[in-house]
Amino acid sequence: MESDRRPGPKPKRLYLRSVRIGDPDRDDLPNARDVRAFVLNLDRVGRLVSHGVLTDPWGDLLVLRAADLAEAKRILRLDPYRALESAAYEILEWNPTALGSGVNLEPPPARGSGRLTQLQRVAVVVADLERALAWYRDVLGLAVRVREPETGYVELALGKGTSALSLVAPHEAWGEPYYSETRARIGTATGIAFQTDSVFALEQRLLHADSRITQTPERQPWGGVTLRFTDPDGNEFLAFQSDNDERAPPARPRRAEVAPVRWTRRATRAKRL
Repeated sequence: MESDRRPGPKPKRLYLRSVRIGDPDRDDLPNARDVRAFVLNLDRVGRLVSHGVLTDPWGDLLVLRAADLAEAKRILRLDPYRALESAAYEILEWNPTALGSGVNLEPPPARGSGRLTQLQRVAVVVADLERALAWYRDVLGLAVRVREPETGYVELALGKGTSALSLVAPHEAWGEPYYSETRARIGTATGIAFQTDSVFALEQRLLHADSRITQTPERQPWGGVTLRFTDPDGNEFLAFQSDNDERAPPARPRRAEVAPVRWTRRATRAKRL
């Protein structure tokens, strides 16, 4: 394998290594632990782009970064599949212009260098924590993931493995300017977007809960339908329904706003005459 030295800027050329084996039950296949160690090392030094299984015929596929084909071959000298007999082993240069990259060509930071691995949670500032908790849970359908009565910390999410919303209620004990700065965030556009299977059903659910709709369902140039609404504190969110969803109906046309007409007895009598 390559040395533990972390090289500088990584090259942007992609190379594809494919091994077509055919029989997944062969006795001479490389040890899975050795393959994993080789792939993890490529990832650690910023060479790995993708690794997976070929299905027809059965085999192994690896995409990596290298300066040129010669360097790609040097990197793959310690590939556990390299010495496998009676298997089609190929190293090809991937042409992003002709075939598309399918990946970000900019290499990620090396493992252990402080690279981001997951979006964990986003904070929403509310005035009344209990009222907000009930709305996010009962109207939006988020589940409480964490709740600490001692600190007042609440974290909600749509399910396991998803990013969470943390509700923050400002306290004067925080002191200035933190208390005032946090309170100023209440009732603003959060920039948070949810995906839904029906914007119209969501709109009706929000209206039934006396929530404020700031933008009725509207067809967007990119094909989807969007809806904007607020929580009880006026924090605004966006929900969208993808055009790829076969259940997505066309957006309702906006009705012109007409001032209400008051019918009096005199007006009715005049109409009859």
